Amino acid sequence: MKIKRLLAIGAVVTASALVLAGCAPGGGSEVVSGTAISAAQNGAMTSMNALTATGYSTYNSNISYMFQSTFNYYDNTPKLVKNTKFGSYSVVSKSPLTIKYTINDGVKWSDGTPVNASDMLLAWASSISKNNKGTVNFGSINAGSGTDLITKTPTFSDNDRSMTVIYDQPYVDWEPLTALNPNLPAHIVWEEAGIDKKTGTDAQKALVSAIQNNNTAELAKVAKAWNHDWNFTATPTDKKLLVVDGPYKVTQLTKQYVTLVANPDYTWGPKPKVEKITVRFIPDQTAQVQALQNGEISVLYGQATADTVKALQGLKGIESTTSATATFEHVDLTFNNGGPFDPKTYGGDAAKALAVRQAFFKVVPRQEMLDRLIKPLSSTAKLDDSSLFIPGQPGYDQAAANNGSSDYQTVDVAAAKALLAKAGVTTPVTVRFAYANDNPRRQGEFQLIQASAKAAGFNVTDVGKPTDQFFDPEVGIGSGKYDYDATVFAYQLTSSTVTQSEANTTTGNAYNYQGYSNPQVDALWKQAKVATSGAAAIPLQQKIDAYLWKDASTLTLFQLPDVSAWSSKLSNVKDAPYSPNIFWNFFDWTVTK
Repeated sequence: MKIKRLLAIGAVVTASALVLAGCAPGGGSEVVSGTAISAAQNGAMTSMNALTATGYSTYNSNISYMFQSTFNYYDNTPKLVKNTKFGSYSVVSKSPLTIKYTINDGVKWSDGTPVNASDMLLAWASSISKNNKGTVNFGSINAGSGTDLITKTPTFSDNDRSMTVIYDQPYVDWEPLTALNPNLPAHIVWEEAGIDKKTGTDAQKALVSAIQNNNTAELAKVAKAWNHDWNFTATPTDKKLLVVDGPYKVTQLTKQYVTLVANPDYTWGPKPKVEKITVRFIPDQTAQVQALQNGEISVLYGQATADTVKALQGLKGIESTTSATATFEHVDLTFNNGGPFDPKTYGGDAAKALAVRQAFFKVVPRQEMLDRLIKPLSSTAKLDDSSLFIPGQPGYDQAAANNGSSDYQTVDVAAAKALLAKAGVTTPVTVRFAYANDNPRRQGEFQLIQASAKAAGFNVTDVGKPTDQFFDPEVGIGSGKYDYDATVFAYQLTSSTVTQSEANTTTGNAYNYQGYSNPQVDALWKQAKVATSGAAAIPLQQKIDAYLWKDASTLTLFQLPDVSAWSSKLSNVKDAPYSPNIFWNFFDWTVTK
């Protein structure tokens, strides 16, 4: 699993009809006809394929979590829960590591086509590095992950319901690996590629053949469709793009909301109780609090501001909680855009570019941002001094003590000026700063950085964009069309895996928006992924962490607390530390009178 980009999420839920109450979590209760829920998040859904470099964001993943089926998921403890109604997996051999995945008989896509090994094979093929560069380029965020250790094409069995993979080396994160879950329907991807007229199971077989024979001409068209065709912000006229295998089906999408309706055939996992969920894209959480107070909505969730917490205090009939999440705010610098942090700007002088990066980080007011923006929500909040571990996680304390983060605990204008002077860099140094400018916390972070950096000779200019544009696949961060030198956003951990930060820190990865590259880091990741256990990988992760601080690549700020509030008439709302946080048990949400 990877860490995903995150903007502040607010979720609100209302019920237009009575929903069954008192059901056991994940039980088999039937969907109640006529029931509806309205939810809200601050960013728009822009893709039904949340595994592309531009589509991999919280607001896409929250929705896809409700329309896709997987072998396992995390609960709120957090514990990895197997979805045995969907399928199973088992270790066939430990040497070499061999895993067999089986999708249960009867699991099908919403157009009636069976979900089978062809869909898992596509998931594997789209995630390996050789198919994410050059002629065949899926643009997958899983490129370079543990699937690269599966160099032999997986084999099928059990009437094509099972797929067996053999790892060349041990892979520490094999069980929670998401890259082998069916993501998109193989037959629809083949149809969208426009290679021939095959459909359904014939299309599945054609795609399998293309992968097994490494037909690059056909795979290039398949990759293009996989990477682009599922990106849209309005209901597509091509309804094949809405074929799913999960609890809900997408029936309508606009720039303002997405509507999901229960899949009547779905029986292969925790069954939801509500017939329709509409997720609205509302960036203003103040308006959400007011709606909660007025009884127009039933749940509010997200990385709130101090104003949100204050507004929630004393509301009758409302329950609320503030909890730490596996989500951390960070400032990233761009290495490959000809800007102030790029060695090319200084004739290839890497030392000079490093000095400028270090100087900039010296004047980022981390403690002031924590005190002003986070402590009003959580008085015990502390700075996060690691790029790979979060506070409380095994390995964090030693990493924070030795990674060089101590150099950036407080603002040091004199040290920043000295670094620039020694490097021979004249001031002012213009830094184009990107952020979601309709997010109050990010507005505050930008303003504090701008004011602090000015004293050291940095002219921090505002190139922020509204939330719906900031991560837009076509023009936002990661698109290659957004010109900026520094940015602030959050990464959200999706699991407890070792390699979750690999994609955004390895050379050439599509999810590495910074253009950061360090051969030592690349080599350490290769070692970490084949560690015998998570504990054995910690020393390697700590070395990677130290390089990230030494290279002044990214500056972590703090964990983001989640503020959740809900009507006392609503049951089974439970926040969780990993993505998709409060949405993790949407199938249990119930309402009483």
